[in-house]
Amino acid sequence: MALDLPRDSLLAIVAVAWADGLLKQNESSGLLRAAAQCGLAGEDLAAIETATREGVSLEAIDLGGLSDWQKGLTYALAYWLAKVDGVVNAQELGHLRRLGEMVGLHKLKLEAAQSAVFDVTCLPGGHRPDKYDFSALAERLRIKLPSLIGSK
Repeated sequence: MALDLPRDSLLAIVAVAWADGLLKQNESSGLLRAAAQCGLAGEDLAAIETATREGVSLEAIDLGGLSDWQKGLTYALAYWLAKVDGVVNAQELGHLRRLGEMVGLHKLKLEAAQSAVFDVTCLPGGHRPDKYDFSALAERLRIKLPSLIGSK
């Protein structure tokens, strides 16, 4: 399953990753690679790059037009980046909860997305954002949550 996320999805992921006030270079590189894999270019890619340097507020992002698949993938990618260093602090946890509310998926679907992240994290290099296989996460999410595909 291809990565198909709009600019606001990537901005939401950046907001969660920035929640603790720090975005490491390898995390930033991973996010920019994901944005490119999503087909973002020009002004949209520049907005993601700026957000990785300066941060962005979740409240400034509109996720209302996302499909259920995009909501699940956005949440899964944000969860992955929040967990990358092995510790989710209170700020990151708060942002993840807020993002979960914003995407509006049932708690069990959010937990399945977390489970997909765990599965992919166990792959070689899965704990390193510069080595993230975003397509593998999308495929694992498709297997764990087939009900998200094709729904709005």
